[in-house]
Amino acid sequence: MSEMHELYDQNAYIREFDSEVVSCTKGKKGYEVILKDTAFYPEGGGQPCDLGMINDAKVLDVKKKDGIVVHTTDKPLAGKVHGTIDWQRRFHHMQTHSGEHIVSGLIHRKYGYDNVGFHMGDTVLCDFDGELTKEQLREIENEANQIIWYNVEALITFPSEEELKTLDYRSKKALTGIVRIVEFPGADVCACCGTHVRRTGEIGLIRILSSEKHGQGTRISMVCGSRALEADQLVADQNRLICAKLSAPAGKTAEAVDKLIRQNEELKKQNSQMAAKLMNAVVDETEENQKLVIIRNDFFDANMMRKLADTIADRKKAGIAVMLHQNGPVMNYVILSHTTNLREYSKKLNDTLKGHGGGSREMIQGVFASDEETIRKVLQETFA
Repeated sequence: MSEMHELYDQNAYIREFDSEVVSCTKGKKGYEVILKDTAFYPEGGGQPCDLGMINDAKVLDVKKKDGIVVHTTDKPLAGKVHGTIDWQRRFHHMQTHSGEHIVSGLIHRKYGYDNVGFHMGDTVLCDFDGELTKEQLREIENEANQIIWYNVEALITFPSEEELKTLDYRSKKALTGIVRIVEFPGADVCACCGTHVRRTGEIGLIRILSSEKHGQGTRISMVCGSRALEADQLVADQNRLICAKLSAPAGKTAEAVDKLIRQNEELKKQNSQMAAKLMNAVVDETEENQKLVIIRNDFFDANMMRKLADTIADRKKAGIAVMLHQNGPVMNYVILSHTTNLREYSKKLNDTLKGHGGGSREMIQGVFASDEETIRKVLQETFA
């Protein structure tokens, strides 16, 4: 096979090209096509592949196999062909990969940490082998965007082996032979085979979305270019909604939320106190030594229902304590007993009352879809 020309390596801005089919074979996911020349970037180095069209065939995937770029298409191809790159996808990858270089290079220069993991999609995930604080990452984000504003030219070179020995560059592994070096002056020098912008101004914007501890290092999520603009617009839209709902100015939403949280905690405390008083009143009004006690109270949540049932069984010596709570079209139930094996009754009650749930010997819980009158009648017939 004659040498394949990888046009994306020479010029990332090629959108269309003419070529010739070298081979086309049926594969598991389509037709595997090898071209004499190609501008389709194959998946690799953390960067997804290009997509597009070759004649009227869709390009479904592009990978390198044994050093050869293989295009997976939905139709067989032969002879002379014309390729068209999905430019929006390609340019997004160029913006994103270039932005990742700048951020990773700045982190390496400033803190000595290496990018040990890289995945690029709508967002970029980067793993660094050292811990980075939120404040440090904000500084990196600011510096990265300054590199964009300076509109620095990206430099791509292929140093000789002797030149490579004296060059300080980032690489995840030792390299031999022809090495492609991508440099963003002031930010990064890295061995890379991906597609990049000519000048940093084309990246538009870099936004670090989040960071978290990952192993002994830090994982960050970031977006570049149009994705960064979309992320900022989404945050701005959400902030406007929050401002309107909380009647707070744009820069004061966090304070308004803190106030709302404090108010909510106080309400929870008051509700808990009211619930305790109501629970004690219900217990006091319950007669002792009843075989079956059925109480409906739509104010009590599941925890309170369980606590009330247990209190009535203990303090009022009830044989079986049943708590009911209307929840829309269904009735939540808690049935508790210290003397009866309730597990033996669970399936029968659920079948009869169109319910589901279960539990242990002493307590079963779930929902019934029958009306309250029917539920009380069935419980009386079962336990009284």
